[in-house]
Amino acid sequence: MKDHSSTTGPWSRLVRFGFRQLYTRFAWAYDAIAAGVSFGEWLEWGRCAIPFLRGRRILELAHGPGHLHVALRERGFAVVSIDLSAQMSDMARRRVEALLRRQPEQAARGLRLARADARRLPFQNASFESVVSTFPTDFIVTPEALSEARRVLEPGGVLVVVPTAEMRQRGASERVVAGLYHLTGQRRHTPLPLTQRLAEAGFSFRAEHVETRRAQVTVWVCQTL
Repeated sequence: MKDHSSTTGPWSRLVRFGFRQLYTRFAWAYDAIAAGVSFGEWLEWGRCAIPFLRGRRILELAHGPGHLHVALRERGFAVVSIDLSAQMSDMARRRVEALLRRQPEQAARGLRLARADARRLPFQNASFESVVSTFPTDFIVTPEALSEARRVLEPGGVLVVVPTAEMRQRGASERVVAGLYHLTGQRRHTPLPLTQRLAEAGFSFRAEHVETRRAQVTVWVCQTL
């Protein structure tokens, strides 16, 4: 996990508090801010997870505004997405309803969104071939969430996480964005404790890197052992 020693002061705690509000009371501003900090590449960064998924039955953890959920459905995946935030759930529902209007053949699948905690998943064992999460908070590497992800994956399944993206060019604006990522805890590294946690939960680990026009996106690919 990340080194907390430089990110626990009053200012960084205030920034992280504001960051968390983007999932609740200020969720309406999430898309605009995400587009700004990624210089327009936010949706592309999230979709970097797709080539690493296995099978068709997908569980998405922390769906946020629902962009990846819709992208997966448009590509023919049987995806179920969960989130704890009521505000994000409303945004994702409206996005899926717009998809159903555009593609009525999707109606038989329903919304396929649920309010749920990744640490207590309401699904049976071996229900999915892949679990995916893009730019999650630190819940994703808690023993509870990893154990639950492993439980709902069938043998040979994979947990795919997009934890971060690094801008290749470092102008003043990119440095500001990098600093905000650090303060909010979104800039993660992969030291030994993470691989140990994954191994204890029953996963192997490898890090892949996907190049976009502006950034290098990190993708964690964690296969069941």
